[in-house]
Amino acid sequence: MSNNNVFNQFRENHPFLLNGTLIVLALVIMGYIALLFIDVFTLHGQERLVPNVRNLPLEQAIDTLEHYGFNWEISDSTTFDEHIKPGVVIDQDPHPMSYIKPIRTIYLKVNAMQAHAVTLPRLHEISVRQGLAQLRSLGFKNVQVDSVASTYKGLILQVTANGRVVADGAKVRVSDVIRLTVGDGSIEDLDPTAVLDSATIDAIEAENYEEDLEQYNKSQAQNKQDTP
Repeated sequence: MSNNNVFNQFRENHPFLLNGTLIVLALVIMGYIALLFIDVFTLHGQERLVPNVRNLPLEQAIDTLEHYGFNWEISDSTTFDEHIKPGVVIDQDPHPMSYIKPIRTIYLKVNAMQAHAVTLPRLHEISVRQGLAQLRSLGFKNVQVDSVASTYKGLILQVTANGRVVADGAKVRVSDVIRLTVGDGSIEDLDPTAVLDSATIDAIEAENYEEDLEQYNKSQAQNKQDTP
């Protein structure tokens, strides 16, 4: 009996078994092919060492990454550090000396070319403590304070940025040197009709309280000396 006759007889006698065997065989073959494609597309076993591009100028960092076959993308270029040269890579992800597949993207954090500008809040005629708190919350780090003779102590009278006078609401870079000119309260106010805002009243009350407390302490000390 020929092989063809045996196969035809087996197919007629066991159709379900034959079909099931063919289906299993087809699945095995398709699974093997799928694994081959997965290895090709995911570059299995082709991990590469990530170079260190921190502290490099952006152009040099890009050349280095592309030389090793990595994709790159800038994730942040708004941060400005005055202690680092503009346009230099501050950080990278993934980190240097780690192994990744070349299809992954390396994200770069770059120091901005210049500090971003912000709008100055209302600083004139408020207390220096409030002014300093507002400036620090906006990111200003170079803030200086000087004083001039004035009627009310502790109020901001003038604001300059890099030596130029600026008004409330002006655009100023956070890297600028801000100088607050504050009154020292050495001039006596003889105008009884002056209209004071709440910040001025608070400053005057604080000053008066300190003066009253000082006078009270002096009187108490004098009474102790006079007592036999």
